[in-house]
Amino acid sequence: MTRLKYRYLQAVRDLGNMFWGIVYPIILASFFFLAFGHLGTESWTEIPVAYVAGQGETVFDSFLEQMDGELLAVRKMSAEEARQALADDAVEGILYAPTEGGTPSLSVGKSGLRETVLSMVLDAYVKNSAMMEDIARSHPDKLPEAMQTLGSSVSHIREVTLDGKNYDTILEYFFSCFAMMCFFGCFMGCKLGAENAANVTPLAARRSISPEQKSLAVLQDLLVGISIQFVNALVFLAFLRFVLGISMNGNFLGMALISLLGSMTGVSLGIVVGSNAKLTEGMKNLILVALPLFLCFLAGLMIGNMKYTIEEHIPLLNRVNPAALISDALFFLNVCNDSHALAIRLLLLLGFACAMTIWAFCSLRRTRYESI
Repeated sequence: MTRLKYRYLQAVRDLGNMFWGIVYPIILASFFFLAFGHLGTESWTEIPVAYVAGQGETVFDSFLEQMDGELLAVRKMSAEEARQALADDAVEGILYAPTEGGTPSLSVGKSGLRETVLSMVLDAYVKNSAMMEDIARSHPDKLPEAMQTLGSSVSHIREVTLDGKNYDTILEYFFSCFAMMCFFGCFMGCKLGAENAANVTPLAARRSISPEQKSLAVLQDLLVGISIQFVNALVFLAFLRFVLGISMNGNFLGMALISLLGSMTGVSLGIVVGSNAKLTEGMKNLILVALPLFLCFLAGLMIGNMKYTIEEHIPLLNRVNPAALISDALFFLNVCNDSHALAIRLLLLLGFACAMTIWAFCSLRRTRYESI
């Protein structure tokens, strides 16, 4: 216990490692907040949409009149005007009146939450169109009431996401920043790894000839690095939640589990790199800076929609990128309450964390030296 205590003190007193492990991520998150604020908050009130009407009045026209000024801001245009407005981002989509015997259609220029809402509104109408047409024929006086009922069934979309939580697109940057913070525990792991490799540092050489059991010393150092970075992760989440006011309202145990797995992955990576005697000090630092930043870049740290672009074209890359797994896990826990998707991300992240920890343990425990 005495040795464990002093290893904790040594690790915490290393200001360089603590800076990269917690101070730098806090500074970066603060700059994100100052730069972006809540600019990414999605508004689903009066989504601008162009409507290309057909010949004569239809039930769909009545439906859009009911939606106009509530969920949608409908502007009637010709087909050419509507296409130009969509190209200029003046509207989020184009609704086309139903052809004879057909159904209305939707055209959008990009993929986003507002476009999804428009699609859901149209789907709601199509599913109930037969009922609306029957009411229009048999009880036309009841049509406005029916339209109001149908409108109220989709109007909740403008307030909340699928699980009732507000969604801010800027959250993606903070999720990726958290993943980066977990990975930056690699700097602490690098020093711990070097201090256990006798062919890397003189301190490790002295420790290797001491009577203490090597496996116990390695386990203690793993525990020190992972637990310190785990606390850093919890402090960072608390900073986001209570200082910056970022919406981090997910289950605490879930957040703690993500923090633990992320810390295990980051610290273990540092130990593997730090204990490698074939790498120079400069090369180690290059790997420990470039690799986490590259993984976090793919997870959306620099370009918010990067992860979704990869998901669309190379989804497997997001499943083998631990930074993307951490970001996704936070998203499914805090924004979209999808327990199945969350479980998949956590299992994959658990696999990466355990694999890296075992690799780090084996890289130190089984090392033998002919001479030092």
